[in-house]
Amino acid sequence: MGYSEIVVMLLVYSGLIVFFLVPFQSGLSLMNQEQRQINFITVFKDSLIKIVFHKKSIFALILLIFVLFGIWFGYKGAEDHFSAHSGYPPISTDIKAICSMWGLLVYTVVLYLLIAFVRTFKIAKNTS
Repeated sequence: MGYSEIVVMLLVYSGLIVFFLVPFQSGLSLMNQEQRQINFITVFKDSLIKIVFHKKSIFALILLIFVLFGIWFGYKGAEDHFSAHSGYPPISTDIKAICSMWGLLVYTVVLYLLIAFVRTFKIAKNTS
């Protein structure tokens, strides 16, 4: 697979993850602003929690699980095909599959944190 194909797949995956993790809200505000001191850490923690605990986020989890299974079974299928048709000794693609899966998990966590930072900065901008 070429680099351009990987970039396009990551762009589509990123767009879907962002769509599923950003909650539908018209206004970005914190509840009980006058009761507690607002600082970056508190707003960031609230953003992390609100991004995960809403109705659309379950679809992001389903998408992540589906893509992880797709990676695993894709490598297993290529391994089985090579072993069955090449005439060479059997190969193992487990390390490549595991590295790809870890790479996707790290990429997803970075996207999640980036969404939380953007949401935190928007809330901080609206409250000041």
